[in-house]
Amino acid sequence: MKKCYSLYFILCSILSFSQESKLREYSYKAPHYCESINLLKDGTFKYYKKTEFLKEEIFGNWQLRNDTILVLDSSPQRSRLVVNESLKRGKKIVFHVKDSQGNPFNYYLYTVYNQKDTIIYKDQFEKTIIKNRPSAFYIISSEGQRSPVYDLKSKKSNFFDIRFERQRTFENEQWKFAGSKIIPLGLDGKYSNYQLK
Repeated sequence: MKKCYSLYFILCSILSFSQESKLREYSYKAPHYCESINLLKDGTFKYYKKTEFLKEEIFGNWQLRNDTILVLDSSPQRSRLVVNESLKRGKKIVFHVKDSQGNPFNYYLYTVYNQKDTIIYKDQFEKTIIKNRPSAFYIISSEGQRSPVYDLKSKKSNFFDIRFERQRTFENEQWKFAGSKIIPLGLDGKYSNYQLK
């Protein structure tokens, strides 16, 4: 029994040391761009990003998995995509898109059909009208923020009132540790070609 307690104590110490060795601020700076994440001892983080025109500050919780994967969850958790489906007069399919504050913005609409074909409607603003009903869709904002894929619920609906969260959210997002550096995920869901040091 003492061996079990000793082994448990050793494992907890190793895990605690591993997590504590990652505590600090990691950052990347380039002309007109700055990104950083500060991993705090209480398991929370502060994420900061500044571009030429935008500034974001996001707070949340972090965990370390297998000593190489940083898992991030922002708080408060927001839904990236809220869709209200309805049936309106007419045969056209209408997507009415605004951000979570009710403001229109530029976006790309990706419509997915049963054969897994995808049609892209580029440079859209507030409203997109199409002829053929897709089985699913997703949106990418002009900043590169991607929504989850939304599967249509009703076979009769032809009007989609969409609210899209343009501020970055972290939902079980996994970044990689590479030695003493972090490789973040980009807005497109792919690992960045730069590192936070």
